[in-house]
Amino acid sequence: MNYVVRSGDTLNSIASRFGVPVQELIRVNNIAYPYYIYVGQNLYIPIATTPAPTDTVDRRLDRLERRVDALRDDYTRLSDRVDRLENRVTRLETRVTRLERPAPPPPTQPPRPRPPGTAQPRQ
Repeated sequence: MNYVVRSGDTLNSIASRFGVPVQELIRVNNIAYPYYIYVGQNLYIPIATTPAPTDTVDRRLDRLERRVDALRDDYTRLSDRVDRLENRVTRLETRVTRLERPAPPPPTQPPRPRPPGTAQPRQ
């Protein structure tokens, strides 16, 4: 790829803009020390065959998938815990309801027969 040097350009800025090492830019354009460039100069920019981003993307996807799996495990564990707590609350509510019911009156027993010759109790 060719590039025409503009005002304010430096070898470093051009190399940075195109993602090419400065030394590679100097080498392919046969720029001699002190490495001056001038406005309007035609520079060849080597197209770096960058490795496919799959390595980085694959690593990021793997990390993301592991995180999603961990979150799913956390969700399942917490959901199970909530279910157990809800069951406990239901059982406790049942017990409280039973305890709050008024107690049935004690069974009434018929009065005991008095032995003959005893006085009637006063009222």
